[in-house]
Amino acid sequence: MIDRGLGLHVNADAGLVARGADRFSRGAIQARANELASVFNARGIQRAMVWSDDPVDLLRAIGAADAVGADLFIAHTNLPAATIDKIVAQYGIQARIGDSDTFVNATAPAPSGRIFMMTSGTTGQPKIAVHTLDALMSRARAGAKSAKAADSKWLLTYQPTGFAGIQVLLTAVATQGLIVAPEQRTPGGFAAAARDHGVTQISGTPTFWRAFMMVARPSELSLKQITLGGEAADQATLDRLKAAFPAARITHIYASTEAGVVFAVHDGLEGFPKSWLDEPPAGVGLRIVDDLLQIKSANLMGGYLGHDTQPLLDDGWLGTADRCEIVGERVRILGRQDSTINVGGSKVYPLMVETFLLQQAGVLEARVFAVPNPMTGALVGAEIVFAEDQDHAEARARVLAACRESLASYQVPRVLKIVDQISVRESGKKGAS
Repeated sequence: MIDRGLGLHVNADAGLVARGADRFSRGAIQARANELASVFNARGIQRAMVWSDDPVDLLRAIGAADAVGADLFIAHTNLPAATIDKIVAQYGIQARIGDSDTFVNATAPAPSGRIFMMTSGTTGQPKIAVHTLDALMSRARAGAKSAKAADSKWLLTYQPTGFAGIQVLLTAVATQGLIVAPEQRTPGGFAAAARDHGVTQISGTPTFWRAFMMVARPSELSLKQITLGGEAADQATLDRLKAAFPAARITHIYASTEAGVVFAVHDGLEGFPKSWLDEPPAGVGLRIVDDLLQIKSANLMGGYLGHDTQPLLDDGWLGTADRCEIVGERVRILGRQDSTINVGGSKVYPLMVETFLLQQAGVLEARVFAVPNPMTGALVGAEIVFAEDQDHAEARARVLAACRESLASYQVPRVLKIVDQISVRESGKKGAS
């Protein structure tokens, strides 16, 4: 049986996944995918779900589904079992792949070889975006042509079942690199895995990178590629990364479950060039309507499964909820529209305030959030992590003074907490305290 989509038969003896003390070659994972594909054929499986954070499970499920033309759902492991059971019953899923594979008698619709990926919503049943393996692999193959792929070792920092995590797996496959899955998904665990395996490529959210730099020793790492995604990259974090890892190429990308990978920025500046609105990167259209970014690309999802409301517009563009502003020759992303804090009728974008806080001396991390208030509806609150050498009282007073001087009064944090760390969700983005 030939693995068509992933190409794991090429350089089959090379390592593909390092998971703790275990190591799996490309050929070993292809063999597991072929074995699963044989089971799918024997049982007539047309729709399957993989519910696992293990890269081996994810890759064997993708390979098997592609080999037999089955549809594959990729489910987050933090979803409750009851939610998973509901999705399985609702969509006629006949196999569940993970630590132990299970099969159920169900009637599935005719398969079309699609991959269904779930959004990272924290409440209720997630939206399910429709993709194909060819579309997901196209960007990975493009990266294989341009990346410095020789002996590449990729640290898996993203939620493995999320769009960004799957993209890291597929890019490593396409570049014939090694995926390093840390045993402990903590800043210290990531730093130890990067050091012990000689990782050369790390892709993570800006939130991940700020936490990583608090514990990692740059002198112990030889990074060739640093990528930021999942959140808007701020200038302070880009500058800190460049200072810590001067030999690495630093890229921030715009990508989402709905849009796929849209564009990559390599010039070290936050946002993207204004000129891209008129002359966008190849294969992509960008426009701003009512201050919200809209995208047109071959990598867009095919829509949400089973949802009446779709972000795909009638003219083929995808409407995002990312609010933008044009500053000089740059387009900056201000944050998600649904994250706006309404302070007495004035809109506060948390990302803007966080970016300002991160520019202050001694601030390593910050999170801005809404604090309910009976008079104004909400006030701005903030959590800040200061560097160890900072006197907390002095630093707090200095930061608040800078806020009062440079921000509008309604943007100034009225509640400011000093914390040791910021809560982070499985997606690598900031969570509630």
